[in-house]
Amino acid sequence: LDKLVTAGGAVVVLGGPAPGAIEPPAWLNGVAEVRTRYLGPKRRAGSGTYTPPEESHREVLTRSPFSRIEVARWDRTVARDLDSVIGLQFSYSYSSPAQLGEHKDAFEQDLRKALLAFTPSGQFDEVIHTEAIIATRP
Repeated sequence: LDKLVTAGGAVVVLGGPAPGAIEPPAWLNGVAEVRTRYLGPKRRAGSGTYTPPEESHREVLTRSPFSRIEVARWDRTVARDLDSVIGLQFSYSYSSPAQLGEHKDAFEQDLRKALLAFTPSGQFDEVIHTEAIIATRP
């Protein structure tokens, strides 16, 4: 990137906090429990499993020519209904219909029951934490 980014330019990495850095709402723990029951404790990635990186984006950038780091953070509350939460789980590569195979319908039924046990109203609020890591040359 050092050769591609013009003088005065920056590298920006958008994302959320590291998994486990923020306590999720209780209903998300219920989603994780059902997913683990069907797919096991290791997070799926394609035909294998996901291995988290050993270093954070910030650590890598600090060693790069773009070592001056600023971080901007913001939060947004997202409200979803039951079908949206279930659809969201199917949209993830690690809990997609392809990953679940013939267990997709049973997964959906169990997930629906678990979610309604946490929130009978069927309204699920989640605070989405986002951060922008802005890295420039010193």
